[in-house]
Amino acid sequence: MGIAPALAVGYTEDRAGASGYADLGPVCERYGVDLVRAAKVNDDALVARITAIAPAIVWVIGWSQLIRRPLLEVPEHGCVGIHPTDLPDGRGRAPIPWTILKGYARTACTMFFLTEGVDDGDVIGKVHFDVSPREDAGSLYAKHRSAHVDLVRVHARDLLGGRAVRYPQDHARATEWPVRRPEDGRIDWSQPADRVDRLVRAVTRPFPGAFSESANGRVTIWRAEVADDLAQAPGAPSPAPGTVLADAGGVVVACGSGSLRVLEADGLDDRPALLA
Repeated sequence: MGIAPALAVGYTEDRAGASGYADLGPVCERYGVDLVRAAKVNDDALVARITAIAPAIVWVIGWSQLIRRPLLEVPEHGCVGIHPTDLPDGRGRAPIPWTILKGYARTACTMFFLTEGVDDGDVIGKVHFDVSPREDAGSLYAKHRSAHVDLVRVHARDLLGGRAVRYPQDHARATEWPVRRPEDGRIDWSQPADRVDRLVRAVTRPFPGAFSESANGRVTIWRAEVADDLAQAPGAPSPAPGTVLADAGGVVVACGSGSLRVLEADGLDDRPALLA
């Protein structure tokens, strides 16, 4: 587009293990953009640094912190965010995992003006796309990343010139999704296999992954699929949920109903075991 940012702000390097962390250092060095690393986007010193630039627009993308009024009032034409849901549906946290867990077949990436509220500002534009039946967090993340780029390319010049069209969200239709923590990836093997499969897909990379425990420690499952019904001898009892079995297709884990074939995991082999 030929529009270079006057300043980039990224998280401090101690956040490198956080989901979705991106180091802005290499790209800023490549294009000669000043970079500030900060732990809190509302830090007084950071707000003062941004104020000194007198920006037309402040883009806030990828920060999991609400922007407070001192920073909101700095740019001439407002602070702009992008949220990976079809706002006003899906305000709040963990939008990519929740989109998969809730079984959405279609979603959107929304550019909007930031307020002191949670994802409730006027909408600038959207990119809609399908969520495939086998979508996982990585593939959905990539779709949103592409949509982010499209939204910036389409709307940046109008935003910088104060000409962007905006329309209010319908707050009566708003839904809010709660925060998810790594512990929420714990697998309940008493659930049906398709539910376990959905959890695996929802929290795989770049998130911490779905996990269970075995006698040898934690097992993290990154990729899986619902398996065909296990062949059993007539009258034999069904294996308990969490029982690790081996068949011609690899490692299979019994669920409350059906079973899950593990395609990629850390800490799991084909020896008989019980996951909990």
